[in-house]
Parts: sequence; C-alpha cells; structure tokens
Amino acid sequence: MTKKEFELIAKVIWRSGFVKDKNKIRQWAKEDRSRLIASGIIGEFKQDKNFDEEKFLKDAGLTY
Repeated sequence: MTKKEFELIAKVIWRSGFVKDKNKIRQWAKEDRSRLIASGIIGEFKQDKNFDEEKFLKDAGLTY
C-alpha cells in the first residue's frame, strides 16, 4: 500500500469518530471501535518497514 492509501484509511477511521455523541457510553463505544479497527490494521502491516504506526494513529485521531 502507498502512503496516500494509509492516510486515506486513517482519515476514514478519524471521520467515523469525529461527530461526538452526547451519550458518553455510545461515545466510548465509538472510540473503542475506532481503536479496534486501527489496531487490526496495525497488526496486519506491522511487518511492513515503511508503515509508520505512530503517524497512522495520529492521522486516525487516536493516541495511545
């Protein structure tokens, strides 16, 4: 995958959690879902030396 493709995926993850929910439980669930998706992608591409996990998480709006 290209850098641009990773950035697009990260943007989609970010967008999925962008609109905040006033219900805290639903908001936490949305954030957890986004983190789970990002973790799955990171796990799949961990061996790719060009994959920058920190940048991906930042682009996705997730920080650990």
